[in-house]
Amino acid sequence: MRIYETEKIPEALEMVEKTLKAMADGGIFDHIGGGFSRYSTDQKWLVPHFEKMLYDNALLILAYLEAFQLTKNSFYAEVAKRTANYILSELTDSEGGFYCGQDADSDGVEGKYYEFTPDEILKILGEKDGMKFCEEYDITEQGNFEGKSIPNRIGKNSPPWDIDDPCLKRLREYRKLRTQLHLDDKILLSWNAWTIIALARLGLVLDNSQYTDAAVKAQSFIRKKMTDEKNQLFLRYCDGETAHLGQLDDYAVYALALIVLYGSTFKTSYLKEAALRIKQMIDLFEDKKNGGYYLTAHDAEPLITRPKETYDGAIPSGNSVAEIVLEELVSLTGEIVFRKAADRQHRFMAGQIKEYPAAHSYSLVAMAKSLYPHKELICTGTELPKELLAYYREHPAHDLSSLFKSAENERELSEVAPFTKSYPVSKNTVWYLCENGNCHVSQTDFNKLNLI
Repeated sequence: MRIYETEKIPEALEMVEKTLKAMADGGIFDHIGGGFSRYSTDQKWLVPHFEKMLYDNALLILAYLEAFQLTKNSFYAEVAKRTANYILSELTDSEGGFYCGQDADSDGVEGKYYEFTPDEILKILGEKDGMKFCEEYDITEQGNFEGKSIPNRIGKNSPPWDIDDPCLKRLREYRKLRTQLHLDDKILLSWNAWTIIALARLGLVLDNSQYTDAAVKAQSFIRKKMTDEKNQLFLRYCDGETAHLGQLDDYAVYALALIVLYGSTFKTSYLKEAALRIKQMIDLFEDKKNGGYYLTAHDAEPLITRPKETYDGAIPSGNSVAEIVLEELVSLTGEIVFRKAADRQHRFMAGQIKEYPAAHSYSLVAMAKSLYPHKELICTGTELPKELLAYYREHPAHDLSSLFKSAENERELSEVAPFTKSYPVSKNTVWYLCENGNCHVSQTDFNKLNLI
């Protein structure tokens, strides 16, 4: 998607759409309860390994949401929304944190919770609605998995049933009568941070405060429950107890989550904490001699060797995330400490990328961010203009960093972004647009800004 955004190569977006559409139509997606299973066991996305993981679903929300912004196809927004609703209904702690996931099996049988027969569907929905559901979701007598059927829409041209359809609600209620899937109720900080990113972005793009509020609540949970007396982070929380000092991923991804929360709410406290966490990350994890960041902190329990992970696997590596967060903070704060750290990380990761480019895709995103033209927008006024949020709803805008300054936040903002001291606040809304360090004449009309 980033290649399409920057180079406008149609084939890049075609590949994205083919993959996302196939996944959302297949059995890997839960068409009744929402959310994705961990992976597919076949080439057509029909039969999944039925385990659902928090981080997979968070990252997929981001993928489908960006596809929606690029194509304006509401199908992708609907998949993102259903996936988020699954997280909120099945993986959310009462205090706001997010659990790790759900197991694949119930009663010792993998996938049993998700499978149906035509007789079951007809009994639940009645003959008319039941036959329609069986037709549109591939519920057959012979089945598609060990004699029963995994609901899917492979090869179907009709639109999926609405998330609030009474029939889907009845099927969800029926499934709850089955033996429930085991819940892995650990709360891991880095996975929660990815989920905060996904929900904050979803809330902004869909203009839905339910998702933004959930992201804000989860961040508050981390602050209250997963931070020690030294203001350092813990890796895990479970049953009222924290365990293990935070690792590189916890600091890097949490800082990125704070930046995304800032971009969704423009509350300066999020940006201020993001800068703090990255300064902690540099102090605790950076390899000053050879470059990059270790997985464990300098003051952690000594290991035979300190791992330094750079490959992106199911989740982007801590080193890749650190690289992109540093680049974000350079644009948002103008602080030289972040510019120098970003340059060091780019040099280190360039060596890793050269050896195996495909294993460092998120680092390539960070590299592209540093190399392509980038814009900084500072808005001053009495209240956050609706035009700015509307722009971010329409565009992924990875090439734009925005700050909002008012009389209420100017002192706090100047602490984290000192260069903003030179921008006066008045009763009128004023826009200052800069590109690669060169600033244009200020504007009072948002529509006259050259953002695209």
